[in-house]
Amino acid sequence: MRYQSSTPKRRFLAGVRCPKCQAMDAVVQVNIAIPDPDEYIECTQCGHTEHRPDPDLISAKNHAEDQIARDAMVTGTSGTVKFKP
Repeated sequence: MRYQSSTPKRRFLAGVRCPKCQAMDAVVQVNIAIPDPDEYIECTQCGHTEHRPDPDLISAKNHAEDQIARDAMVTGTSGTVKFKP
């Protein structure tokens, strides 16, 4: 069996800006194996952390956007709001 450390594994991500402070090359990817597997990014400058979005939520959002686009094609509307004077 492969040995897994209880300390998090950190990798710097080259060329990546922090979503919060915009610091370049300050973002690390953190992988935790024990007790529960987890993965997230963390900024070494401001401490901002962010998890990956849930694939099911992304799929549901894309499906909803596709449905709106299909409905717009059927009704002939493009989704543009026009204000009348």
